Amino acid sequence: MTLQQLRDFVAVIEHGGFRAAARALLVSQAALTKSVLKLEATHDVELVLRMQSGVALTDPGRQLLSYARAILRDVDEAMAMLDTRRLAERMTLVVGASIDPALTLVPRVSEDFKRRNAHANVHIQYGAPGDLVDMLREGRLNLVVSELPGGLNTGNLCVEPIYRESLFIASRAGTVDTLDGEQFSRRPWLVLGETNSAKQPQDALRDVFARWGWRLPATVYSSSSLIAAIDEVSGSDTFCLLPERIFSHPVAARRLRMTSVAGQPVAEREVAIITKGSRHPQGGVAEFVAMTKSLARIRDLAFS
Repeated sequence: MTLQQLRDFVAVIEHGGFRAAARALLVSQAALTKSVLKLEATHDVELVLRMQSGVALTDPGRQLLSYARAILRDVDEAMAMLDTRRLAERMTLVVGASIDPALTLVPRVSEDFKRRNAHANVHIQYGAPGDLVDMLREGRLNLVVSELPGGLNTGNLCVEPIYRESLFIASRAGTVDTLDGEQFSRRPWLVLGETNSAKQPQDALRDVFARWGWRLPATVYSSSSLIAAIDEVSGSDTFCLLPERIFSHPVAARRLRMTSVAGQPVAEREVAIITKGSRHPQGGVAEFVAMTKSLARIRDLAFS
């Protein structure tokens, strides 16, 4: 006995005959008749009485019909569950995002991606660039949208720059004093850094301070949490380098003061899409990458 034989048997009864069942199933009447006959021959029992007006069930046929319907219902439900799970797993993406792209770009692409793919699941993992790249290498992320970590080893990685982010000095809102290099060197600083980094916090500021001719501050500490950094800076005399868009975001608006130097950003960083492997990504990852690149090209809309 096979599932197909049970399906054919049930179809014949539900459609009232072999001819009507064959039309409904889009198969030949001969094939359908052969299937039911083989089922009867295998078990040496007559299930269906062929009559001029259609078909009728024998007692064994009536009993089998009840079992067959229950079996096929359970099988169809099991197959539907497996298909749904397969589709969901195939379209589940885990995307790493650092501060600037996590504000608007990645969430907006995620929503658009899910609208275009009914079975898609997108999980966004927020973090520092170095941590995210480590997770990508370990296979815990499908892709990363982040500023490029300093000294990044691009071996076995595909890196596609999409825009440059501008960094400004964040300090507590409401201060009216003029900020200069002396104050930047004298006050404490907080840097958003990788939790597994062997570098000292001062290393994150070394190039920026050298560019503007400032002395490195004596006190620099790190945090892996953006919210904790905003809380600290908004409630103390601590400085922090943050992307421009943070200052207009609800989490920081009215809490932080944005300071440039000579009317310019204090620093700029390249933001890129990073995927694992030297070849271009495939499937859902490729679609998400293409959508991210497209939205990043129209940044005024993407970050409005």
